Amino acid sequence: MAASESYVSKLQQYCATHQIAQPQFQDYSDPRGIRTAWSSSVFVHGREYRAHLWRDYRYLEQSREEAAEVAWKTLTTVPTTTVATQAQYAYNRGYTTTR
Repeated sequence: MAASESYVSKLQQYCATHQIAQPQFQDYSDPRGIRTAWSSSVFVHGREYRAHLWRDYRYLEQSREEAAEVAWKTLTTVPTTTVATQAQYAYNRGYTTTR
């Protein structure tokens, strides 16, 4: 079974294909008592995409991978247009009372 391509490399490929600047990663720390939590974000085309989880420093690379995943999925997702059909809004009967 072949190893799947990382989201960091997918994001770099996306940027190269679309001729935009390569992604720039930023790491964040948050002191929490005697330990420090770490997270990452990536900047692509002027927008920041953040990892959702905070981790120990040993797992900072996973945080970068998560940030790249968020960015790649956001950038490559085709927006769906919501088409309101007439059947959804065809309420011809009003609330009336007849006596």
